[in-house]
Amino acid sequence: MPKRQQPASVEPASPLIPIEPTDIPNAEIRLEVKPTVAAIYTETGNSANPTAAAPKRLRPWMWFVGIGLLVVLSSLAYLTYQDKNTAASQLISQLGDLVQNRNEPVLGEEKDRVNILLLGIGGEGHDGGTLTDTIMVASIKPSTHQVALLSLPRDLIVKFYDETDPDYWEGHKINSAYALYGIPSALEKVSTVTGLKLQYYVVLDFSGFRQIIDDMDGVDVTVERDFVGLYGAKDLTTPCALRNLYHLDDGSYCAVSFTAGTEHMDGERALIYSRIRKLAPTSKNSEEGSDFARAQRQQKVLQAFKEKLFSAGTVVRPQRLTDILQDVDQHLETNLQLWEIARIIELAGNISNNNIIHKVVDDSPEGLVMTTTYAPTGASVVIPRAGDYNYSEIRQLAKSIFKVEPTEAETVTTVDASVNPTAAIVQVLNGTTLVGSAARTGTTLEEQGFTVSEIGNAFTTDYTTTKIYDLTDGAKPATVELLQTNLGAVLATADEVDTLLSLDPDSNVLDTTADFIIILGNNDTSQNSTP
Repeated sequence: MPKRQQPASVEPASPLIPIEPTDIPNAEIRLEVKPTVAAIYTETGNSANPTAAAPKRLRPWMWFVGIGLLVVLSSLAYLTYQDKNTAASQLISQLGDLVQNRNEPVLGEEKDRVNILLLGIGGEGHDGGTLTDTIMVASIKPSTHQVALLSLPRDLIVKFYDETDPDYWEGHKINSAYALYGIPSALEKVSTVTGLKLQYYVVLDFSGFRQIIDDMDGVDVTVERDFVGLYGAKDLTTPCALRNLYHLDDGSYCAVSFTAGTEHMDGERALIYSRIRKLAPTSKNSEEGSDFARAQRQQKVLQAFKEKLFSAGTVVRPQRLTDILQDVDQHLETNLQLWEIARIIELAGNISNNNIIHKVVDDSPEGLVMTTTYAPTGASVVIPRAGDYNYSEIRQLAKSIFKVEPTEAETVTTVDASVNPTAAIVQVLNGTTLVGSAARTGTTLEEQGFTVSEIGNAFTTDYTTTKIYDLTDGAKPATVELLQTNLGAVLATADEVDTLLSLDPDSNVLDTTADFIIILGNNDTSQNSTP
C-alpha cells in the first residue's frame, strides 16, 4: 500500500464511540490535568482549541525500565518465596505466606493471556515529566511460558473525547494520555489501539534506573551498528568534552559514540544508549536516528538486564537485591500486588530468550504506521497505514503476536485482508449442546490461517444455524464470504449484532476487539465427527 501524503484528519467527522476505561483493581485514579499539559502537542478537531505552540522540552525516558523493574520485583518475589533467610526476604517477609494462602488466578490467567501496560515518565524535575514518550505492552501466555513485548509509537494520534460533549473530540499524541488524565486514560487509549484488555500496569520514572544498573555492576549489551548519537548535555552526570558539544535550536547535545559488538555498560551508558534518537551529522547508519530504532535498542538493553538480573552473580548477593528493591520502591507505580507478581513469575517459568517475542510497530515501507507532518505546526505525527484512527492492523498483530516466531526485535508488516481473507481475528462460541464444538472449529480455523482469540460457550444453546457477527462494519467482505462457505454460516444483521453486544456490556463473554464473533449452530459444516 503506498504511503499517504496528507496529514492525519483534524475534522471531528463521525467520531468513534469512546471505549470505557479498563477495569483496573487497586488503581490510583487521577483525573486532574497535570501542570505539564502545556508542553503537550495537540492536534485538535476544533479550531477553537486554544493550545499554543509547545515549549521546548526534553524527552527523557525509557519504556523498557518498566518491564525491567517488573522483572526486578518478580525476581525478588520469587527469591523471597524460595529462601526466607535472605536479606531481600526481610524486606517482603509476608510474601511467602501471602502466596501460599492465595488460591486464585491472576487477572487474564484463565483466558491464557495476562497483559501488562508499561509506561515510563521523566518524573519530577524534568520538562514534560509525566509524558510517556514510548509505550509497551508485555503479554504473558501461561500455557506456553512465553512473553511478548509490543512497542507502540509515542507520536501515534488517538482521539480524546470531551466528557461533557461526547460528539466533540481532539486528536492527541498517545503519549499525552497519562499526563492529561492519569493511568485510566492511558489504559483506555492503549486498549483502543491494541484491542487488548489490559489487566495490569507499571509506571516508572527513569531517575532510579541508572543506579539500578550500577547496583548490578552494569550489563552486557549487544550493539548492532556503529553510530554517533546526540544526548542532552545537561542530562549527563559529568560535563561533556568541548569537542563533542553540538548547540542545536532545542538545546546543547553531547556526541556519544557506540561501536558494533558486545559492550559492558554502566547505568549512565545504558541510559544514553536507550534514549538517543538524534544522530551527529557525521554518524554512520542514519537508521539509528529514529524513535523506532530507539525502541529496538531499548529491547536489547531489557534483554541484557534480564540476563544479568537472573545470573548467579546477582541472585546469590542479597545486598545487591536489597539495593535494587530500594531503588525500585522510590520510582515505581503499579496495581500489581506482591502475590500477583509471584504468581506471574511462576506462570512465566524459566523464560529463555527464545521464548521472548519482540515486536516494534514502525514506519518502514511495509510497516503498520507512517510518519507525517501536521502542516499548521510542522509537528511530526504517526498515523496508521490502514487509515486515520484505524488501528485494525495493529490490533491483529497484538492479538496474534504469540503465533509469530520469536526473533530479535523486528519490524511488523502489513497483511492485506483483500489478498489474504484469513487475516482476521475471530472468537468462536458454541451455541449448541454438542460438547467441544467450539474447540474443534477453532482448531480448524487456525489451521486455515485465522487468528482465534478465544473459544467458549454462547449465552444459549439453541442456535440452529451458525451465525457470523461482523464487528468490522463490513471492512472484510472476502473474509465473510470464506467463513460462510467453510462453516455454512449466515451473516447476522446489524440489528442482530447490536442485540448480541447488548447482552454483554462488560465484555465478560464476548471479545468485542475481534473482527468477527462466530456462534456455532447445529448446521456447523466444520464438524466432521461427534465427541
